[in-house]
Amino acid sequence: GTAFKNKGVQPLLDGVVDYLPEPIEKPNVALDRTKDEAKVPVTCKDDDPLLALAFKLEETPFGQLTYMRVYQGELKKGEYIHNVSNGDKVKLNRIVRMH
Repeated sequence: GTAFKNKGVQPLLDGVVDYLPEPIEKPNVALDRTKDEAKVPVTCKDDDPLLALAFKLEETPFGQLTYMRVYQGELKKGEYIHNVSNGDKVKLNRIVRMH
């Protein structure tokens, strides 16, 4: 749903920060689709390979805008990332950080 005039949004976000564990406090695993879905530990470190989820795609007058959650690794302008859904390589032309 949506928030009417952003009422309740900040207390909700504060509650998430206060009560939910940080990603490094609980061991997490991802599944490697290229290796018969073998479990791969998610470390949340910038030095490790990129692990991200694109959760929203939006067409704008300037091109496609993709909202992503980065779990580990780094995104850099000009790099290529691998789309595991269709096997394509996608170039990161522009990166905008939201919050």
